[in-house]
Amino acid sequence: MRRRVILGAWGMLLLGWLIHVTGGPMLSQLIAARVGAALLRFAQGKFNDPALFIHRRTGEVLWLITLAFLCAAAHPLLEQLIRRRASVVRWGWAAHATLGFALLNLWVGAAGNTAVFWGVIGAGAGFQNLMQFHFKRIVFEENPATPRAVLVGNSQTRAQIDERLLNDRLGTSLWTAELHFPGSHAYDLLLIERQLRRADPQFVICYLNENYFYNGTAGETVPNFFGVRDLLDGWRSDTVRHLEGKGVFYGLLGDVLPLFRYREALAQRVIGASAVQLKQSQYNTALAADLESRAREAAGKSRLGGESEFQKAAFEEFVARCQRANRHVIILDGQCNPILTRQLDPAVRVDLAAFLNQMKARYANVVVVPGNALPPQAAADYEDLTHVNPEAQHRFTAWLAEFMKTQLKKAPAAPMNR
Repeated sequence: MRRRVILGAWGMLLLGWLIHVTGGPMLSQLIAARVGAALLRFAQGKFNDPALFIHRRTGEVLWLITLAFLCAAAHPLLEQLIRRRASVVRWGWAAHATLGFALLNLWVGAAGNTAVFWGVIGAGAGFQNLMQFHFKRIVFEENPATPRAVLVGNSQTRAQIDERLLNDRLGTSLWTAELHFPGSHAYDLLLIERQLRRADPQFVICYLNENYFYNGTAGETVPNFFGVRDLLDGWRSDTVRHLEGKGVFYGLLGDVLPLFRYREALAQRVIGASAVQLKQSQYNTALAADLESRAREAAGKSRLGGESEFQKAAFEEFVARCQRANRHVIILDGQCNPILTRQLDPAVRVDLAAFLNQMKARYANVVVVPGNALPPQAAADYEDLTHVNPEAQHRFTAWLAEFMKTQLKKAPAAPMNR
């Protein structure tokens, strides 16, 4: 009976694959004709082809079921091996537990490269940064539109630019996806670069300011994206000594154990956003309401020195990698709330301007838009020290759409790095 059930399950799975391969595109078109409009509203600009989205998600479900079946089949094989060795029978439970833990991490790691996994994790569970990043990354990778652009950086990139409005303004001339990660510094862009390779965008757009280079290295990007390959590169370039040890350790552990890397997203799915994000909520509540005092505190953390040189070197390597991949890098030399800018050491702005001029001179794929060419923003346009309000975001996005239209007309293929 058990054997028949197993064979029947495999048979249904094979039938599902057959239907997906032979009739999947047509079925997806039929489904999209009924629910496509609702999907596009739900997507909020993350994709523009509901039929393709449905077909890819069906394939992901079949792949994850197939992988789960294969993982389940490993336990009977292990049991046969255990029974052949009488000396290890008593420890059979430990062998099964170890195998189960390893296979669960394998399955979760594979699932982390599917949008259906992140969609299930995030649906109705509230906003979660890692979930949003990977869901949008995967959907962007499968979008056939060309040319394409990514918006990278910290939360200021997200606050300044509305990707849905930007895509509406650009139409079919350019498709953009916003792949920011909160609290990112220049080195974090280098970590994110590997995440962009499969998508292979032609343009990389970043709203840049002093916070990327002169405000330390601590943040959430390293624990979520740092891996073994980065460690090897880090030893050679002396990177590791500039990073927070806890973040490096968490990143390496997460690279080996996907369950650990995705722990917050999974916990938010199970116990809710209010419990998982309690620490962040307490921090937000404790922030001083007086922007002037907060600006003085933040400005005191911005300084020139070894950390800023490390961040600049990391950003230059990021630009060099983009140039080798024929990607144009659009640097928007942005600002913070003028309340904060007035408190910053003027030498910091001078140093940043000199560095950006060097990038423009050294790399033919770089376009630097100076601050005086960007839409002006006053203190009243900001909700806090760094994030603008929706009205300012709308104005800036409209300007960026027109700017990118001019870039599309004149941008040649980016040459290889000199």
